[in-house]
Amino acid sequence: MGSYNIPLDPAVLKLRYLLVASSLLILILMSPFKQWGFHRQARPLLLLWMLFGCALVVSGLVNNDKAVFTNGFWQMIAVPLVFFNALPKAMKENANILMGMGLFLGHTPYIVTSLVSSPPGNGTLYRGVFANSNQMGFTCATMSAGLFILLIGAWFAKKLSLYLWLIAAGLFSTFMLIILANSRTSMMVCFIMLAMFFWQVLKNPIAVKKMITIVAVSVTTILLFGGEQIEAISKSLNNNFEAKEGLSGRDHIWGQTLDESDLVGHGTNYFQLNFGLGGHNTIIEVIGQNGIIAAYLLVAFGSASFFYSYAYFKTYIKEDCAAIAPFLITVCFWFLSMAEGMFGSLGNAMTLAYMLSVGIVISKPLETKSRKAEI
Repeated sequence: MGSYNIPLDPAVLKLRYLLVASSLLILILMSPFKQWGFHRQARPLLLLWMLFGCALVVSGLVNNDKAVFTNGFWQMIAVPLVFFNALPKAMKENANILMGMGLFLGHTPYIVTSLVSSPPGNGTLYRGVFANSNQMGFTCATMSAGLFILLIGAWFAKKLSLYLWLIAAGLFSTFMLIILANSRTSMMVCFIMLAMFFWQVLKNPIAVKKMITIVAVSVTTILLFGGEQIEAISKSLNNNFEAKEGLSGRDHIWGQTLDESDLVGHGTNYFQLNFGLGGHNTIIEVIGQNGIIAAYLLVAFGSASFFYSYAYFKTYIKEDCAAIAPFLITVCFWFLSMAEGMFGSLGNAMTLAYMLSVGIVISKPLETKSRKAEI
């Protein structure tokens, strides 16, 4: 929040750092110290992350950039302590469900405020209280990730049909807002999450019949009672797709950043000084600000996190109905990273969820050949 419609004093925005710091400190102090530490399987992933943080520190020193230097220590020390250790152990067996609920509930006030103060329907890209429509789409995609985690968890836990319908309604609503915002990356991420949902649910023939029923009832309801709304949305879509073309200038930013890349980067202000906006890609932003070494380490960490989160899902799916959550968050984070910069002093909700997902994954031993033999 803090757009032209609802301006907020910068001092108010900075309060979040104090609130977050206080909350995280309390969580660390509440964590049982006897449970601190990481098992052997987590060491490769932790090493990659620590090296990435170290690369940021070196970049800050070379470029005499205090912000990069401080962020490097945050990533190297605070993130493993808080997100890889304290939070997963505090949340215990409910970590995946709590993460899904947090992603949805934490963003609901933004969407409610947007719909009340600036409802869609004027034929332009919908941005609500946000500075631009991409932020609206990004927020809805993040909420959808939380809802998909809850939906998959509820489905496998065999919750009441009403609960499933409410989650499905929430997903449909967020997707419609993404369409009105014409946030293409967020749309793609939603389709990927939908594919992951089908990948799990449609293994069951009974589930296939339920899904067909849900889709049929939803489409029929929309056609019967949403004629005027469909016409308004259609008009908005025509205007929206005419308003955005290609990569919206991202290819120029990416190309120049790669041409000017070096080992330790150019510091925090590189993109603002050269382009007047961000790099719109996580890896590109790291290359421009922190250098090629940091970018390679981040790519290695990201690739390893796919392997670890999928192994966690395969290991614990039978005992945790929402065990797919870390893998789903990892997929969403890196696909969103293709068009947005995801790292910062705190990043955004998806960044925090990704860090927490890594912590959830490495908080338990993963299934290996040796572990199978023990079982």
